[in-house]
Amino acid sequence: MGCQRFLLGAGSRWIWIQHRSEANWMSAQRILIVDDDTILSGLLQLTLELEGYAVTTAANGAEALAKLQVEKFELIILDIVMPTMDGIKFLRVLDDSNLERPPIIVISSKAGNELTDHYRSLGVVGIARKPVEPNLLVQRVTAALQGQP
Repeated sequence: MGCQRFLLGAGSRWIWIQHRSEANWMSAQRILIVDDDTILSGLLQLTLELEGYAVTTAANGAEALAKLQVEKFELIILDIVMPTMDGIKFLRVLDDSNLERPPIIVISSKAGNELTDHYRSLGVVGIARKPVEPNLLVQRVTAALQGQP
């Protein structure tokens, strides 16, 4: 079975969407997006799913930890500023837990050399500044999943 393609849009904006069969989805690399901005996480989810990844979203660090207890992910894309449990606390709690820690890419509007060094010291493999350019994120995801810095 493979993929089904269909057109989605309204007005002058139309895009092709590829829908994978359940069998293809089950074999795809799994990514967890942790961000309280539902519009951004939805856009990133769509972008990555069109690249063939299986994507799950969580609105904060606490929700992400709950998902990590029941699902295995090959990569996490993590916002830093979120309610309930922010990204930094999520990283610390994850390190103190028995949960498997996949590679993590941070997305944040706060960037700079000091913050980049701080994120790297927490074991983050990649950083993307918000607003995230989808093609750049796909490149960072591909590199992280291949073990490249």
